[in-house]
Amino acid sequence: MGKGFGVCSIVALLAVGWLSATDLTPKTPILAEVRAGERVTFRLPCPSGQRGIVTLTPLDGDADLFLLPSLETPLERATQKSAGIALQAERLVLSALKEPTEKWVAVKGVTPTRFLLTVQWTKRQIRQQPSQTKVIAVQWQDIQFSDAVALGAVTVGNRTPIWYEVQVRASGMEKAPQGASFLLGPNGTRYLGWVALPTGGRLTVTAQRTQKADIVFVVDLICRLVAGNALAPDLTVAVDDLLPHLTPLLPVAEAVRKGDWRQASAKLAAAIRKSPQTLRTLHAFLQRAGGSLSLPLLGSRLNAGFGALSATIAAIAAANSPSQESVTLAWQ
Repeated sequence: MGKGFGVCSIVALLAVGWLSATDLTPKTPILAEVRAGERVTFRLPCPSGQRGIVTLTPLDGDADLFLLPSLETPLERATQKSAGIALQAERLVLSALKEPTEKWVAVKGVTPTRFLLTVQWTKRQIRQQPSQTKVIAVQWQDIQFSDAVALGAVTVGNRTPIWYEVQVRASGMEKAPQGASFLLGPNGTRYLGWVALPTGGRLTVTAQRTQKADIVFVVDLICRLVAGNALAPDLTVAVDDLLPHLTPLLPVAEAVRKGDWRQASAKLAAAIRKSPQTLRTLHAFLQRAGGSLSLPLLGSRLNAGFGALSATIAAIAAANSPSQESVTLAWQ
């Protein structure tokens, strides 16, 4: 990644022995060791106007990483700490400062540990457009970065009370994250994994209120009505084969968005009356999602309509969720 240190760099450092540098800079990584229960501390010169990331890579053993405001500060008063499992890299992401300053990085051994300590600084950051959204919440967690590329863990969330079909597109990148198209329910989240976003690259997340999303939206309401619980917002069961037989439910979704639970009830009753296959397919959907109602019991409970969900339907209408929204992330 960019000008970071890879395997060859580590091998080169091992060849010349342990470094005794007390300053941690991008040009002076530190290869050292620490005993169990002890700490070693290094000065970290911090430039102004740049974000930093300090990475502790254990070559063996287990050690924790701390950021201190001064050399004398005890670890209990560290401003930041990273303490993962053994042989896992520890990272501290540092915010940009208005003025150059110095901080201190401490490594404490949980067990005897040899480690490589590096730091990278950059003026770039992940920028989101638009910055304010109604539907999509994108969370980026820094893993590593350089001027050339940012590596982060990405999670997509749905802020609204309805369902959307979400698509993830990559531009200027080798590939999009796994699971590039999926359904996401009310207040649900989907973890996309690690994404490498180079300079000039774009990651665009688009949420659309498609027919597929509307059908699952209605099934979700029915699940709440007949079973007392909602579908999992991160729907993972395969339902594509069922959706063509559930298109008669689409008018129900439109009535719900208007806040008219009586009309929604009438549309649902009409759909089931005109097509018994719709009820059978709905029953199959709920079973795949973990439901246990029999087909006759499902039919009888649907006869009651959506009256019990009138408040929920009113809240959905009041939210006035848009039909589509796109968010783009860039490393700039």
